[in-house]
Amino acid sequence: MNSQKLSEFEQYFQIDESNRVNLYIVDDNAVPKNLTQLDADIPPLFKLANEVSSLEQSALGPLRNLGDIAQELAVFLQAQSRKIDLIMSHVLASEQSEDNAIYCDSYGGGGVKFTTEDVYSLGQKFRTKLFLHHEASAVYCYTEVVAVKKTDTEHYQYTLLFIAIRDSDQELVVRASLHAQTRQLKKRQQLEQSQNMQADDK
Repeated sequence: MNSQKLSEFEQYFQIDESNRVNLYIVDDNAVPKNLTQLDADIPPLFKLANEVSSLEQSALGPLRNLGDIAQELAVFLQAQSRKIDLIMSHVLASEQSEDNAIYCDSYGGGGVKFTTEDVYSLGQKFRTKLFLHHEASAVYCYTEVVAVKKTDTEHYQYTLLFIAIRDSDQELVVRASLHAQTRQLKKRQQLEQSQNMQADDK
């Protein structure tokens, strides 16, 4: 494995949550050499979805500092935002192509991990589409296999490092992983509270 690239992957937090990932094998020379080439390669739908997500974040952020006065307005705007999210999720779900669609084991700012029976070599490059269900958004980027681990007799877990991704998209993935961590913590707390209540009833 490439230890330098794996270290780069491990600089970012990974969250164990499954999201759909579309992979398409590409040669090394097909990977964009700079952000200008990458930006030109990204389909308009992906740019639109992520711009909508960024606008929602910037619009709702200031309201949190206004306290109770803006609470009802914030609830209303969040409802409108959710409507847009549902529409964008539906539109993005229709983004099917010749890519190999799988579901990742985890994701984070460094890349994704997934398990499959397919055999890939270290250094293999992919054109990658990561669909962030809870964020109603998706990221179009390029990744590289930087680690392979055999999980059983037929399956391998691959670590894919982002090698060509817009800064704003990487920030989106980081934000999505933190949101997922919050959801998981709340779910765990609710489960513990439920178990404690059941124990008290006995």
